[in-house]
Amino acid sequence: MKTLLKLVGGIVALLVVLVVAGGILLSTLFDPNEYKQEIQQLALDNGGVELKIGGDIDWSVFPWLGLKINQIQVNYPDKPQFAALNQAQVAVELPALLSGNVKMKSVVLDGLTLNLIAESPTDNNWSAAQTADAADSSTAEPAADSSADTADTADTTADSGAALGLDIESIAITNGQLTYTDKTADSKILLNDLNVTSGKVVTNAFFPAQLSFNAEQYQGGEKQMTVDAKLDAEFFLDLAQQQYQVKGLTSTLGLQGAAFNGKTVPLELNADITADVANQQVSLKGLTLKLANLAANGNVTVNNFAKPAFSGDLAVASFELNALMDALGQAAIETADPNVLKAISLSTKLAGPANTLVLEQLQLKLDDTSFNGQLALNLADSGLALNLKGDSIDADRYLPPKAEGDSAAGDASAADTSAAPAKAGGERYSKDPVIPVEPLMGLNVDAKLGLQKLLISGLTVNNILLDVSAHGGLVKASKINADLYGGTVRNSVTLDVRKTPVTMNTKKNISNIQIGDLLKDLAQVDRITGSLSSKSDVNTRGRSVYDIVNSMTGTASVNMKDGEIKGIGIAQTICQGFNSVGSLGLNTEQVDQSTPFANLNGNFKIKNGLVDNRDLKAELDAITVKGAGSVNVPASNLDYRLGLTIEENLFKQTCSVNNALEGVEWPVDCKGSFDDDPAKLCKPDLSVIEDVIKAQLKKKLKAEVETKAKEKVEEALKDKLGDETKGLIKGLFN
Repeated sequence: MKTLLKLVGGIVALLVVLVVAGGILLSTLFDPNEYKQEIQQLALDNGGVELKIGGDIDWSVFPWLGLKINQIQVNYPDKPQFAALNQAQVAVELPALLSGNVKMKSVVLDGLTLNLIAESPTDNNWSAAQTADAADSSTAEPAADSSADTADTADTTADSGAALGLDIESIAITNGQLTYTDKTADSKILLNDLNVTSGKVVTNAFFPAQLSFNAEQYQGGEKQMTVDAKLDAEFFLDLAQQQYQVKGLTSTLGLQGAAFNGKTVPLELNADITADVANQQVSLKGLTLKLANLAANGNVTVNNFAKPAFSGDLAVASFELNALMDALGQAAIETADPNVLKAISLSTKLAGPANTLVLEQLQLKLDDTSFNGQLALNLADSGLALNLKGDSIDADRYLPPKAEGDSAAGDASAADTSAAPAKAGGERYSKDPVIPVEPLMGLNVDAKLGLQKLLISGLTVNNILLDVSAHGGLVKASKINADLYGGTVRNSVTLDVRKTPVTMNTKKNISNIQIGDLLKDLAQVDRITGSLSSKSDVNTRGRSVYDIVNSMTGTASVNMKDGEIKGIGIAQTICQGFNSVGSLGLNTEQVDQSTPFANLNGNFKIKNGLVDNRDLKAELDAITVKGAGSVNVPASNLDYRLGLTIEENLFKQTCSVNNALEGVEWPVDCKGSFDDDPAKLCKPDLSVIEDVIKAQLKKKLKAEVETKAKEKVEEALKDKLGDETKGLIKGLFN
């Protein structure tokens, strides 16, 4: 046995001597530079790439299998160069390699340049052109299950790397540059001064590494943003188990660009990262993000790389929005109440099935308003589902502040608008599109938003519910609900931009709203009271206001009950008409300046913007008002006739009306343009009043004439015939 061991030892020693001697002779006698052409041809034949070696090739064999190569350029045939290298230097200890380990001197890559150009989604300069045969082959043989392939690959890699160990003195990538150009999007990303350095790289132990670069982002040839980045961490590699760790990652980024108005915005990101490739899992622990006064922290775990499933938590600490806006170089948001936007925060749990990111138990705070719900993002089709409910918010506090004189200016503006003629060219309504088709076509959203109480423009609205779905250009707001002022609003809208022209259907259902209380809070107007209900179902076509107004078609109905119109003075108007025509001596100043009504209702048909009504009826105090006519919205005019019928002695003691006037319809014509003075639009038809008064006067005159004639005949006959003629005369005149 000892003899055998000595023999084996001698053979091994002889082999080592021969290898050393052969390496020395090979490195001395063999010059790899003489074989550049052959190396370049092999790269083309076996790798399909055109390799150009412009500098010298130096190498060594023993004890270090080393290679040093200079000035390399790589491209695919007939495509722009995508890679270049000033110098690459690597040396592997041969005895260690023979034992199954990788022990290397410093690895140096200097002047690495990558120039990636995407001509189209299927054509680029960093991959070989796909031949027709290859395309047919790939089409004919569908890929196996990706998860199975991944698992098989992981097992194979694990088996092949089970005994592999790394021992590299250091890695240095210096003066690197990467350019990515997307010609389809007309964009470019440029990384300059790319540098990577490390300490001693080993397996199954932590080693330090640093990365730094400057990045520039271009759009349409104009620089949009620059990023100055530095990253530092410790790395752990377990090649056999395919487990990797990044400990104590600290990264700082300085952001600059037009969006930040010349300011440099610092961004800090820290985390501990664990990756288990074999089991397809990545975890980020102790994640912190700082941007000015915005601070977020959390923990995130991702399982299954092909169809990721998320878990963890995320929180954004309370921050002041305008301080963040200032740090980003943006103007402050001005609000009516300067004490709002001071405390905004968020917290949530991460969950969801494969390929979906779900924010569960989502809690959002906006000052003293709380929102709770859930948000889900489908990573496969970018579908968004949102369910959010809030308690109470005073929206008036968040509106822009009113400047001095705003109210007066607003009133003047409103007055000017009401009296202004149609725009130059005769078009009152704009033909510019107001419905954005392309953004709506891209929506994939289901949202349900609720709010218990909303204060806005002096109004108090309760139990708001908005239920919206938008998919591929079909937008359905199936519920636009609210409770306010003793009544309810139940509306819905369907908008379809998938075809031309765009179509929209609007359904409104308002029930029992106390219109007086609403107007008091909304406009400080105390002119009308009553319970308002209305329904409408209207279809429109087109994208502009002009198109919508000219295509409105549908039905509507209105009902008001138990109300009062204040300050209109319908009674006084009628009294004044009687007085001016007939000189009846009525005391119009004492007539009540309000008009109570028990019921007001009407139904309307709408066709291409023309609103037609034939059954308007209002039951006022001893007056019945009926109306019929039309409103031409596209032409901005109306032609409407009201008929007022006195049912009994309306004005009591202050404006007595002869019983003969009861039951007579007194017409009021409302005719003219929207631009006319509203006070002059409606005028009583005095000719009817005049005819009635004349008829009454004629009747009175006839009665007086008959009375006087009767008296004269009686006197004449009495003188001749005596008292016994009375009965005869009475029968004659009756």
